[in-house]
Amino acid sequence: MLMLSAVFRRALALSALAALAACSSAPATPTALYDFGLAPAASSGARLPTALRVTEVAGPGWMDGNAIYYRLAYAQGQRTDAYANSRWVESPVNLFDARLRNAAAARGRVISYATPDVPSLRVELVDFSQVFDRPDASRGVVRLRATVFQSRGVVDQRVVQADARAPSPDAAGGVAALTQASDKAIGEVLDWVAGLPLGGASPVAGSNGGRQP
Repeated sequence: MLMLSAVFRRALALSALAALAACSSAPATPTALYDFGLAPAASSGARLPTALRVTEVAGPGWMDGNAIYYRLAYAQGQRTDAYANSRWVESPVNLFDARLRNAAAARGRVISYATPDVPSLRVELVDFSQVFDRPDASRGVVRLRATVFQSRGVVDQRVVQADARAPSPDAAGGVAALTQASDKAIGEVLDWVAGLPLGGASPVAGSNGGRQP
């Protein structure tokens, strides 16, 4: 009887080890990587009245990583969570920075160095998340603060928020909505810059279309 009990216990132990081995060898769910996709082919907004320097986009520390954040506004609006198996290819701050520079270059001349006569645009991201207003409906929210400097002084400053409805209540839908909201916010910022009294700045030679940038 004792011998049978020992054999039974050993069989149970071997079964448990086999189950653990099977779990450890199971393939992990692959991580989906996202970016903003292709930039719009052409810009329909107003051209910049002068050359423009775009400084590096800034953001809070929680945007330094590549997590895709969402907020359940209908349950606890002060809490943010990140998708487990979906990521940006790099930080959303870097993705937004590249999108902004491409859009600005499509409207005029963008330079990389600072001079007293050329205005500078600084953008600081404040929020960049997918907001669920209910379990089956969400939107991408991009909120930023934009400041234009010239000759070491502030020309103007404004806060921009752009929302875009997500086509699906998941990470892929959030990415699509945040990309659309980013393009809307960037368009609003550049339209605002184009309307500022910056005509006195010295243009940079070699502008496109026979116009001074």
